[in-house]
Amino acid sequence: MKKSYYDSQAHKHTQPVRVLYQNLKHWFKNTYPQFQTEELDKAIKNLGLHEEINVIDREDKVAMPAGVGTFKIITIQETFLSYLWCISYSLLFIYDKQIHEPKINPDFELTDDLTEKLSKAHSLFKYGLSLLKSYNYWDIEDLPNPEYYDELDDEYIEKANGVYVNAVNFILLHELAHVSLGHIDNDISHEENGTKAEAQEILDGEYEADAFAFERIVKGASYLTNQSTVAAGVVTGLCSFLFFTTTLKGGDHPDPDERLKIALDKLNLQPEDNLWGVSCLAFKLWAMATGIELNWPPIVDTYQDLFNLTVQTLNKRKH
Repeated sequence: MKKSYYDSQAHKHTQPVRVLYQNLKHWFKNTYPQFQTEELDKAIKNLGLHEEINVIDREDKVAMPAGVGTFKIITIQETFLSYLWCISYSLLFIYDKQIHEPKINPDFELTDDLTEKLSKAHSLFKYGLSLLKSYNYWDIEDLPNPEYYDELDDEYIEKANGVYVNAVNFILLHELAHVSLGHIDNDISHEENGTKAEAQEILDGEYEADAFAFERIVKGASYLTNQSTVAAGVVTGLCSFLFFTTTLKGGDHPDPDERLKIALDKLNLQPEDNLWGVSCLAFKLWAMATGIELNWPPIVDTYQDLFNLTVQTLNKRKH
C-alpha cells in the first residue's frame, strides 16, 4: 500500500522532492565528520557565505543546476532537484533491470510487473527531461517519486533517494568551492574594477570547484560502510548535466562528458564496475533524446572500454 511521506509542518516547498530537503541539508553539513567546523563555519564567519541554502520553489522549468553569486548565497532550484531525482531513479532502475540483471542472471525473467515498472521508469525519465523545457506537474499517483510510494513494492525509490542526496551534495560542494577558493571574491574584484574575468580563468575555476567537491565527498565516503552510494551520487549528478546540451559543449564550464570522465577516472573503478555501465546508459539516453545515432560495437571487453569508446566517438563529433 502506498504511503505519503509529506508532512505539512515539516515540508515547506511544493514539489515531491520537498520530503528530502532536510536530508540534503544534513548531508551537506556532515559531508565528513569535521566538515562543518573545519570548513563550513569558517566559510560563513570568515568569507561571508550565507548560512542557509536558498531553494527557489517557483514552478518554473529548469533554469540552472545551482549557483552562488556575489552575495555568497548558494541557490538551487527545486525544479532542478525534481529533474535530478527523476534522472537518479531512471538511470538506476533501467540499468539494473534492463541491462545488468539480464546480463548476469541466466534465470532472469521479464515479468508483466517488471515490464510495467520499466515502462514507468522510462516515462519518469521523459518527464524529467520535459522539465528542461517547461514546468509540468509530477503525477505521483502514476510515476515513481520520493513522496508517495509503497516501499515494499518499489525498493528502488529509497535506493534512488540515497543516490540523489549524494548527487545534490556534490553540486552544493561545488558551489561552496567557489566561495572557499576565492572565486567569488575575484568576481567582486573584477566588478569593482570594471573588468571581466578571462574565459580560461572562469574555466579553470570550474575545474578547481569540481576537484574541491570530489575531494570532500570522497573523504566523507571513507567514513561510511556504503561508499558506493556516494560514488553513484557523484556520477549521477554529472550524468544529469549531459542533457542540458545537444552538443556536449559546456561553454564556460568543462564539457559535461569530460567532467564525467575525470570523476570516473578519479574513482579508480574496476573496468567492469557498474558505474561505467550507468554512464554508458546515460550517453545512450542522451543520444536518443537528441536524435543522434550512437552506434556501439556488438562486443566490447568491459564497460570501461565502452565508455572510453563512446567519449572518443562524441569528441570526434564535437570537433
